[in-house]
Amino acid sequence: MKTPFKNIDEITAMAASCFPLARAAATGIEEDVLDLVVPRAKRDAKVLMLQLRQGAIFEKGVLAKLVELIDELDKEIDKGTYVETHYDNSPENASADTSWEQERLTPEADRLTNALIVLVELYATLGAVHDLLQAEKTLKGLRNVA
Repeated sequence: MKTPFKNIDEITAMAASCFPLARAAATGIEEDVLDLVVPRAKRDAKVLMLQLRQGAIFEKGVLAKLVELIDELDKEIDKGTYVETHYDNSPENASADTSWEQERLTPEADRLTNALIVLVELYATLGAVHDLLQAEKTLKGLRNVA
């Protein structure tokens, strides 16, 4: 079985990459999220933003807060997504299709999407680091027993 990591330096680099992602996510929350979500989500997003700015990204509960905010942004983006239908009945249209649809985002949904991209990347990277640390802790315990 091939492992995705060759040495401890790669794991350390992955953990270190979470910090600039966290700063970018905090900026995204401040610039693109806080004024576009419901008050409850705004409070939770502010708390998360402060944790990310302080570098407390490995604290308990950060992953859960990221998931909650990601879910909230998904809902808001869905509300701001609409379908635009285009028609082409001209004789020059050689296609059998005379219409097509294209999804569009409102400007607000587009802003939320910008923040969502960074939040998802942070969640994935941070989650992988948490998984690796948990695996390391579990293996250490198993080695001590054996």
